[in-house]
Amino acid sequence: MNRTEKEEFIIGSISLLSNKITLFGDSIFPDITFKQWFLLMMISKMELQDKNLNNIAEFVGTTRQNVKKMLVPLENKGYVMIGKSKKDARALKVELTEKAYQYFAENNEPTACEANRLFSSFSVNEIDSFIYALEKLLGCFETYGKDR
Repeated sequence: MNRTEKEEFIIGSISLLSNKITLFGDSIFPDITFKQWFLLMMISKMELQDKNLNNIAEFVGTTRQNVKKMLVPLENKGYVMIGKSKKDARALKVELTEKAYQYFAENNEPTACEANRLFSSFSVNEIDSFIYALEKLLGCFETYGKDR
C-alpha cells in the first residue's frame, strides 16, 4: 500500500472501530446507550467549566444540536437536569443528578472488567503506543480544524 492507501485504511478502520465500540458499549451498559454513557462521563470530566450546551458540545467534539438531542432522553430518565443558566439567560445549563453518579459507581467495576477483557491481548507497551498515536491523531484534527 502507498501512503494514501494506508491513510484511507486508517480512516476506514477507525470508522469500523467506532461502530464496534458502540456495539460493545451498548452490550455492557444497562438502561442507557454507550453514546449516552460517554456524554455523561465527559460532562463529569468538565470540572471547572460551565456545563452548558455549547461548552459540552465543544468539549465532546460535536454540535450543540447533537448534545441537546442526547440529553433529552437522559433528562427523562433522571440522569441530568437541564435548566436556564443564571449567568446567561440564553444558555441552557446541564447538571448531572445523583442518579448519574450512582450509575457510574454501580457500573465502574463491570465496565473496567469488560475493557480489560477487550484489551487483554495488548501489552502495556502496545497500549502506551496506541494512546500516543491516538493523542497525535486528535492533535492533527485540532490543527486541521484551525487551518480550515
